[in-house]
Amino acid sequence: MNNTNERTSQFNNTPRIKVLGLGGAGCNTINRLSFLDIPGVELIAANTDQQCLQAIPAQHKILLGSSLTRGLGSGGNPNVGRSAAEESYKKLIDAIQGADLLFLTAGMGGGTGSGAIEIAARIAKSLDITSLSIVTVPFSFEAGRRQQNAAEAVAALRPFTDTLITIPNDRLIKLASVDTTLEAAFGLSDDILLKGIQGITQMLGEPGLLDVDFSHVLRLVHNGGGTYISLGYGDGENRAIHAVESALSHPLLDDIQIQQAKGLIVKFSGDLSIAELEHAMHYLQARTAADTEIIPAVNTQERLNGQVMVTLLATGIGATALEYAPALLEIPAVKVREEKQIVEDSPLPLDISPHSFQSAEKEIDDLEVPAFIRRGYNQVERAVAYHG
Repeated sequence: MNNTNERTSQFNNTPRIKVLGLGGAGCNTINRLSFLDIPGVELIAANTDQQCLQAIPAQHKILLGSSLTRGLGSGGNPNVGRSAAEESYKKLIDAIQGADLLFLTAGMGGGTGSGAIEIAARIAKSLDITSLSIVTVPFSFEAGRRQQNAAEAVAALRPFTDTLITIPNDRLIKLASVDTTLEAAFGLSDDILLKGIQGITQMLGEPGLLDVDFSHVLRLVHNGGGTYISLGYGDGENRAIHAVESALSHPLLDDIQIQQAKGLIVKFSGDLSIAELEHAMHYLQARTAADTEIIPAVNTQERLNGQVMVTLLATGIGATALEYAPALLEIPAVKVREEKQIVEDSPLPLDISPHSFQSAEKEIDDLEVPAFIRRGYNQVERAVAYHG
């Protein structure tokens, strides 16, 4: 009965959203997000590089693998990054436990982010925390080992996260002008993460005529496939439909295959009429499958100077929705092992069956020695290349 009451209380209160950035690129994202002061969202930075970590104004910082790397970084070796995260698993548990929704972000191809994000995702799964991973993959001019590291890291992460969005850095080049700084270009990548966070908080914000709660969100996310969360604005004639179209587009992502969605939550904010709501809902129904579950929410109390804002959550888009790794895997110089082979060849036995994960209802002491350490994994062996 107590567990039931706790879960009911969880859904009745504002959900706890945490963002964990791992490695250099992930910490840079946390750094940029920290200046936006997003209410109700906890930012966590984790890195093997102590000097880099000290410069990040995050609420919570984790130095990964202090004994293994002595705070000097992973040397671009994902095995060292993974081992460092395993060494610091208790700190990761302390940081992410209690979250209702966890965003993970890292740059794939280097050492710490590529190796540590898989461990963070596995821990989140063992705690029954819904996780959404947003990662970048190397520029095409970063040929060789970084490309292979990224491809293998993406494949290893995929089974342990509820949603995986991979963003090729090459798209930043296409969007940037000759005067665009690298910092500004990576800000575009962060915008996908930011819109996802804002979308969730907006969807569960001020109550309106029709409402959704966090249990709706979790149920749809766990239906299978991947999740897309975004905001869109529309004005003028057909403003509600324009807002939906705006939410379904982002310059760094291809057009969202909304017809594949298994479930949709769409929240309209603004002083819109019943006719506008009806037209927008018919528009969405026409673009989705007949069996797609569409849950509307409306808040007419929010005044947006004639605009309509749409917050959209779509789930079940493809097998690993919004997964853009194929653009990376097509590069001839990169020979990527199949996911099954990666699982079999890894020194770390990966048991990805649902029964291998422990329930969040168990006390944290039950995770005192997690499965990936209990199975006899030798951290020293994995770090030979780094220390040798």
